[in-house]
Amino acid sequence: MPKLYGWVREVVPDSPADRAGLQPGDLIRTINGHLIRDLVDYQFYSADEVLTIVFERQQEQHEVTIERQEGESLGLIFGEEPTPFIRQCANKCVFCFIKGLPPRYAAQPGLPHGLRSTLYIKDDDYRYSFLFGNFITLTNLKEQDWQRLAEQRLSPLYVSVHTTEPELRRKMVDGPRAGEILEQIQRLGELHITCHTQLVLCPGINDGEHLERSIQDLAALRPIVESISVVPVGLTKYNNLLKTGDLPPLRPYTRQEAEQVMAQVEAHQRRFAACHPEGYPFVYLSDEWYYLTGREVPPASHYGDYAQIENGVGMTRYLLDQWESARRRLPARMPQPRRLTLVTGTMARPIIERLAADLNRVEGLEARVVAVENRFFGSQVTVAGLLCGQDVLATLLEQEWLGDLVLLPRIMLDNAGERFLDDVTVEEFQERLPVPSRFVRNAQETVAAVRELAGLPAPRLWAALATR
Repeated sequence: MPKLYGWVREVVPDSPADRAGLQPGDLIRTINGHLIRDLVDYQFYSADEVLTIVFERQQEQHEVTIERQEGESLGLIFGEEPTPFIRQCANKCVFCFIKGLPPRYAAQPGLPHGLRSTLYIKDDDYRYSFLFGNFITLTNLKEQDWQRLAEQRLSPLYVSVHTTEPELRRKMVDGPRAGEILEQIQRLGELHITCHTQLVLCPGINDGEHLERSIQDLAALRPIVESISVVPVGLTKYNNLLKTGDLPPLRPYTRQEAEQVMAQVEAHQRRFAACHPEGYPFVYLSDEWYYLTGREVPPASHYGDYAQIENGVGMTRYLLDQWESARRRLPARMPQPRRLTLVTGTMARPIIERLAADLNRVEGLEARVVAVENRFFGSQVTVAGLLCGQDVLATLLEQEWLGDLVLLPRIMLDNAGERFLDDVTVEEFQERLPVPSRFVRNAQETVAAVRELAGLPAPRLWAALATR
């Protein structure tokens, strides 16, 4: 019997589910006669305005009919942990993130907790692609998966292509049916499903003429393919210079090589933008390329609806524009002198220093940036989201001063906001830090924290959003 998804963790007060008597701990079995296997089923089958729900409570089965207004949330929050249900990846990609991690059970000096166990899960699940934008290879889809895609039209999906040359993709992905990527994308199109794609480039492997072919092949599949992102390979000290088969060893891009890739992609961007009614370039460079070369990121109009922002495409521009709006709410002065520390990874330091410059214009406020070098994964890993708690803490404790408050990016933590990658808890971190700290999601929360230092409340709208 398949594992069921629908254990109710929470019922939103005064929601349709609450008014119908559903309670935390109930197990949702079916909705309108359809078995609820996962969150996709729940979202798909609960879209009707009249729902007959069969649920189990204390091993007894019950049925309830719920009517709700169009667009009104049913009000159920589920307690599924994703790990037991996620579709595991059967591929052996040359640059797989798991290869960049230390052995799972090996003792690591200074790492008493071990890395978060979920980091070692190789997911390749089309459901998580639809729900959360996770990239998948399409290599492990069974016929029953295609049938479900046809029934529920889970669109868009996010697809890791890397190269459209069949033999090269077989070498890079090393998985079942890896060379059939173009046929698989065409089949998605026949089901009226679109996709966003990515090409993770490795120097001397799938760039150059292979990149040229991949862009042209994927462009020929528009509008099934909605966009292409071009991303440089990310390597840790555990998989840098790793060699797989007859492919060259993995290594990061040099600045000169990055310039060449950007020039090649930008030629396509100009061509595609000229043919698009709103000037969108179809193929996008991830933010890392701009940091590698020291070039300014494009304006917001370049990124359209930011469809691949979670893949690092346009994230910097979004932050800068968000800050431009939020900083207007900064106080003109502090009632007494205050010091503030902004923490980031080494890559984003130039951008966060722009924010600090604006903060230092507030009379009585001194702000500075601490860029944490990634000692655990290696200095080539420069993004804040891959910093371990032990590295952040060690770096902060080395500073001459931390001020009155330390602000850190929320992306360092897990979804629950409780742990770093190395399983150091926020509680442990804050106990060892000698000054208060706060994790912020965005520019608004950064400004709100500064306003609190000045004894001012957060703007009403921001405060309301923060409680959601």
